[in-house]
Amino acid sequence: MFALLPLGGTVSAQSPRLTLALDAWQFRFGERGATPTAATAAAWDEVRVPHTWNARDGADGGGDYVRGTGWYVRRFTLGPEWTAKRVFVEFDGASRSARVFLNGQLLGEHVGGFARFRFDLTPALHRGAENVLAVAVSNAPDGAAPISADFTFFGGLYRGVRLVGVDALHVELMDHASPGVYITPQRVSAEHADVAVAVLVRNDSAQDVSGEVEVVLRDAAGTVVGTQRQHGDFPAASTTRTSVDFALARPHLWNGRRDPHQYRASVVVRAAGAGGDAVEQRFGIRAFRIDAERGFLLNGEPLDLHGVSRHQDRAGKGWAISEADEREDFALIRELGASAVRVAHYQQSPLWFDLADESGLLAWAEVPVVNEVPAGARYLDNARQQLRELIRQNYNRPAIICWSVGNETREEGERSGGPIRANGEESGRVIAALAQTAKAEDPTRPSVYASNHPAEDTRNFLTDVTAFNRYFGWYHGRSDEIGPWLDDVHRRYPALRFGISEYGAGANPTQHELPARKPPHAGPWHPEEYQNDYHERHWLALQARPFVWCKFVWNMFDFAVDARREGGTPGLNDKGLVSYDRRLRKDAFYWYQANWSAEPVLHLTSRRYRERPAGRGELKAYSNAPRVELWLDGQSLGVRESRDRIFRWPVDLPVGEHRVVARAGDLSDEIVFTCLPPPAATP
Repeated sequence: MFALLPLGGTVSAQSPRLTLALDAWQFRFGERGATPTAATAAAWDEVRVPHTWNARDGADGGGDYVRGTGWYVRRFTLGPEWTAKRVFVEFDGASRSARVFLNGQLLGEHVGGFARFRFDLTPALHRGAENVLAVAVSNAPDGAAPISADFTFFGGLYRGVRLVGVDALHVELMDHASPGVYITPQRVSAEHADVAVAVLVRNDSAQDVSGEVEVVLRDAAGTVVGTQRQHGDFPAASTTRTSVDFALARPHLWNGRRDPHQYRASVVVRAAGAGGDAVEQRFGIRAFRIDAERGFLLNGEPLDLHGVSRHQDRAGKGWAISEADEREDFALIRELGASAVRVAHYQQSPLWFDLADESGLLAWAEVPVVNEVPAGARYLDNARQQLRELIRQNYNRPAIICWSVGNETREEGERSGGPIRANGEESGRVIAALAQTAKAEDPTRPSVYASNHPAEDTRNFLTDVTAFNRYFGWYHGRSDEIGPWLDDVHRRYPALRFGISEYGAGANPTQHELPARKPPHAGPWHPEEYQNDYHERHWLALQARPFVWCKFVWNMFDFAVDARREGGTPGLNDKGLVSYDRRLRKDAFYWYQANWSAEPVLHLTSRRYRERPAGRGELKAYSNAPRVELWLDGQSLGVRESRDRIFRWPVDLPVGEHRVVARAGDLSDEIVFTCLPPPAATP
């Protein structure tokens, strides 16, 4: 059908793609018997997306946040430039399901709260007149993935919405809301790389169309490194896959944070003598593999994958966060010095993955198969849909290195904290099926599962690679057990490529204790100093074991779990290294920064422990400097050297106020606290 045309020349769309952001809506919470009209919605609340109805009650504790249906209504009239266009509506995220109506006509339903989705408005569209777009969004339980999870399901249109207008011949929009362009680097080395580009071309007209597809590759500087053009016939009312191949000499490799170089593929589709479409996709050329002994290798070199997991909510906003919020979150992770991020437990925004690609932070991407896995086809079909959306929408991203098909699954009827059935039959069936789907969709990346099961559980061996969620010293055991456990698993299963996908401990930065003792994890007391000790022990064990291919702290930020009541803060999981409002970096943040960041770090711990008992104690600093000197009330306590980034000074602290200053080269840090008399003995 297709003939390869000579290189050179430019094909440009005469009628480019149009977009129109839909930010302002009328909103009312509550199910309705009939689809609302513009008149009935006129008196509703005016809101702007991103929006959620759970911004407050989703994080205040009690497990009673509102779950149900909220209606959004938007009126619009399209200008003359849209007259000949096919018009789609595009949602970046609606939690957790959405029914979409135009002018009273149901266009369809999307089930899944985290991926982009689109509907074709054209059949119900009023050209040159007012249209009424109505969306019923529900965060109520619906039997789809996830059934339950240890986080709040914030409801609403919590990401952007827009209209997209294209000519009859265009790059496909209805392929699970993918970009319609798939770019696959192959046989990658420093000397050579092959790049395969597949374009899905949709002809929505009633006639066959002759046309052409052009793909131009440019490097980050804009220099053209390859051009291919193909001519072909595109059958009416159908989608055609077009493929072109490029051979690049001495490609500029995408190399993580050291050099996150991206190429751009400009794709133009044009009908002969008529309009067309144009899209652009960024991509990176890199090769990676995961080894059972050496861990993760990027472009042939070992790269320690250490980082954090991230939930997308924040105080006062829930999931309805802004672009500035996303960028601040990402900047904090970069400040920490992470080389990777686990994007858990669901697909996050296109911007989030853009930032990972641009910065070189490698990403674990995950589908929301969490907790209970019910029997029956509906759940699996929906999980497959969400996995296909995740993969197809993000296929071209160099940062993503694996597709996670599940996290801590259990059989229907099991409950967290109770006995877990080994080798869960139903959850194992789903994990295996999703691993097969991931391989069929993208054979270039491994599937992975985040397991909280015993090492011998069969669910750990259903994906290409595995990682474990382990909380020694928090939910069970002692924190110094993590190293021996890792060695034991490696000895028993030497071919198993496994990492650590979660470890962490809660910390309320207003609670303090020295020396810190392990607190009850569900209790009201989560002293910051115990989190420090926990992470010190875990990281020192993890960094000494390169066979652990990934190491992810749970979590970068405190996040909402409305049903939790612990650590003195209801509605919150306080395992974050940073507070829910992003204003406070806990001590453990600086522990990882001292170990991971190339920037100079010096931090005195327990700085918020402003009133503490007098007597024998210890002062401690985290630093990546070779030597640190400490002064107490103007008197030097000496210089300490440390290989493990922890600097300690035993000290007797009398009653009264004390000023502590640490110095390492040009760095300095200072804290002030008061020592109180010990409480009187009870007679």
